[in-house]
Amino acid sequence: MATNAIDPNLDPSVGTDGEAQFNAALDSSTELTDAEFTDQLVSGAVTVAGQMIIMPKANEMLNEAMSDE
Repeated sequence: MATNAIDPNLDPSVGTDGEAQFNAALDSSTELTDAEFTDQLVSGAVTVAGQMIIMPKANEMLNEAMSDE
């Protein structure tokens, strides 16, 4: 049973080459130096640490402070 594509970009009859689009995006991207890449990794690690370690503890402390005990 044939079905119509919801997104015309996914329709194989349109003829767009996904690999060519991906390669073009890679070619047009800017290259990072090692220092810039390291800075972005450190920034990401700090963000993740804040979301997964610090914020749950802060939420727990807030809940304790707001409780009626």
